[in-house]
Amino acid sequence: MEGAAVAVPRADWAATARDELADLERLWQDLDIPGHRVELIDGQLVVSPSASRWHSTAIDRLIDALIDVKRERGWVIHTNLTVHIPATRERLIPDLMIAPPDAPGFGDDELLAPGVLLVAEVVSPSSQRQDRAAKPRAYAQGQVPLFLLIDAVAEPSAITVFSRPDGGRYRRRQACGSDGSLRVPEPFGITIDGKRILT
Repeated sequence: MEGAAVAVPRADWAATARDELADLERLWQDLDIPGHRVELIDGQLVVSPSASRWHSTAIDRLIDALIDVKRERGWVIHTNLTVHIPATRERLIPDLMIAPPDAPGFGDDELLAPGVLLVAEVVSPSSQRQDRAAKPRAYAQGQVPLFLLIDAVAEPSAITVFSRPDGGRYRRRQACGSDGSLRVPEPFGITIDGKRILT
């Protein structure tokens, strides 16, 4: 399946609420809730529980699919590092992120989005809105070239790769179900087996 441009909500709050955003950033930096991840998305602090077993297994299978090209290119896989979106100052923690070893950082635990090569999210029942709408918009605004979404909550389940970020949205979307495969564009240039990831 292939789609055209993906419409996503705009995030104008960063430009109009500087003081509130600064307060949120301070609170985000101070929050430490064991067993949860805390993200700053769309001007809100979003607290999510730790991943389920299936969620973790899906990421493990995705790593298996990406590991050869990662090793060949000398890239780094991160599974608990924050992506900083400079345009909106949002902080997202993708389930998986791949970046060059010299990707620009923002402090010790954040990478700047424009230096990241790929992010991946696994949709869970509690994260559907963020993973399907807010995060594609945020990653596109951050100029992350590739966003991969594993959605077993959808009916039917699907893997979608978003590419060509432009104007705060991804201009290209390709998807497959558990009976198909998905080509991840360059610089990866590999094919992912939907059945292997989704079942």
